[in-house]
Amino acid sequence: MIIMRNFFKRAAAGAVALAMCAGLAGCYSEDKTWAAKLGEDTLPIGGYIYYLSSAYSQGASEVGTDTDVLNATIEDQNAQDWIKDAAMDSLYSYYFVSQKFNELGLSLDEEDQTAIENATSSMWGYFRTPLEPLGVAQSSFRQAYSVYNMKLKKLMLTMYGKSGEMELSEDELREYYAGNYTYYQYFLVNHSTTDDDGNSTPMEDDEKAEIKERLDDYVELINNGRQTLDEAAANYANASSTEPNLSEPVSVRTSSMSALFADALKELDNDKATLVDASSYYYVVQKLDVSDGFEALLEDQDRMDNLILEMKQEEFLDYTMEQGANVGVEVNQKAIASVKLSKVADAMGKKGVSSEASSSEASETSSEESSEESSGEESASSEE
Repeated sequence: MIIMRNFFKRAAAGAVALAMCAGLAGCYSEDKTWAAKLGEDTLPIGGYIYYLSSAYSQGASEVGTDTDVLNATIEDQNAQDWIKDAAMDSLYSYYFVSQKFNELGLSLDEEDQTAIENATSSMWGYFRTPLEPLGVAQSSFRQAYSVYNMKLKKLMLTMYGKSGEMELSEDELREYYAGNYTYYQYFLVNHSTTDDDGNSTPMEDDEKAEIKERLDDYVELINNGRQTLDEAAANYANASSTEPNLSEPVSVRTSSMSALFADALKELDNDKATLVDASSYYYVVQKLDVSDGFEALLEDQDRMDNLILEMKQEEFLDYTMEQGANVGVEVNQKAIASVKLSKVADAMGKKGVSSEASSSEASETSSEESSEESSGEESASSEE
């Protein structure tokens, strides 16, 4: 759960909530099993507690592990108020997403339902320990986390996608892609040899130097236009009696690339090559035209969706929080007031969060944010 950290937005949302509660008897319900309602959509109090604990984790990351979180100041605001406001932001986002999802006639198909159950099963294993003693049931977590996140993703892609009310033009997508991605291809040569029994032996320095000299020659031929990367890979394989080890073209977010590759590629013009010497491999790397990479991306809807998520996820989440404060949510203030933030702090850690729950949440959020990294680049990074 990403939490908006803009104080003024949260303060405005809080003011709207208080105004709504002044005219709604439901805000003062004695039934403390639910946090909020909109039509037939009821969020259990456990859903709010999850949002509160998520907000606490975010606040803890802001103040560091040497500070008692509840006594800290976050963005010039008392930490306790900041955390409560952030939790309400998430509650508002939940209701806007739910309402807009239905308004646009969207639905969760069988594949979505399977993903929801898998996410719930996986993540509850981490969150159960701190959340269950606070009164959060797995069903509440499923509703507030797994279902919400799936609907958020589908709604976002619908609204920013083709013919959506916030549609991104191809020019906008192209500009972002060109400014944030690098497109390249490579073939690699291992620094070790393998015998017939599969045993690996590191090369001697003189053998490595000989291979490097040959690969430098290939780089020069490529840069002079006398040989393609494919031909160089095939020629090396023939000369060394090995199989060609040529990658597919790789599209990687530049900020996510290994420094070794990023530094080498940023100095290259399109279609030029260089030799990268990593700890276990030599890479003959050729920089490709990023516009060609974008054209390839246009043919792959999953990758296009990932690009949209990457571009707009944080902005769209803020938007859902702002809009959610105005959808007429019936807030059960009595139930919300009964949740003691001090108990959340006891469960999550008074001086910051280093639990499995917070780590896994960060990992889950990160995994939902799109990445164009390929297995080739991950392999390259791991070899440095």
